[in-house]
Amino acid sequence: MIGSHGARVGQAGGRSRHSAIAILRRHWQGLRQIDSLPRRDQIAPKALSGILSHLLIAERRGDGAVLLRYAGMTVRCVHGEDLSGRPLSVLFETGTRMQLLEALDLAFAGVQTLDMDLFSERGLLRPPLTAQMTLLPILDPGGGLALIGCLDLDGPPVLPPRRFRIERLLGEPLAPAFALAGDPPLAGYAPPPPRITTPPTLVWTGA
Repeated sequence: MIGSHGARVGQAGGRSRHSAIAILRRHWQGLRQIDSLPRRDQIAPKALSGILSHLLIAERRGDGAVLLRYAGMTVRCVHGEDLSGRPLSVLFETGTRMQLLEALDLAFAGVQTLDMDLFSERGLLRPPLTAQMTLLPILDPGGGLALIGCLDLDGPPVLPPRRFRIERLLGEPLAPAFALAGDPPLAGYAPPPPRITTPPTLVWTGA
């Protein structure tokens, strides 16, 4: 079982294939079809049993607010309380939230995944904390899109609430998603172009 101390970084500087984020991404990628996203009901808790405490699910309301519908124990410990129904932005510093919301627009359109390097400042009796977060689009039963995410911490979240600033945000482009092969596309989507593998691109950096 993956502990709450987050991603393990290898000698090359990349995340270990055993990190919580890597496990979620492999499961999500394995459920993808050529030009479609995984359905929410395809996500298998048993396959992710070792990292459930790191997981979150976010949905966007009609007014644009992005709310957490599920937050595992590691995610809750960062804030120090249950986050169900709370905005995803409570995990972030105020000055970072605009960049976050702009990037979420593309994730909720089903055309981009998000990977973030995060940092929480030190304070009185509180050490600095680094973390990584990934957010992956999935299809909701109602035909809309939600995000399944994972938070990997590089240390314990001492003296919560801890709020993060975004040090770096990468986006991996995706083809527009269809609900199921043979089903009509989701409202607002045009037919996707031929699938091309595109490397992640830098969306934003705090440097």
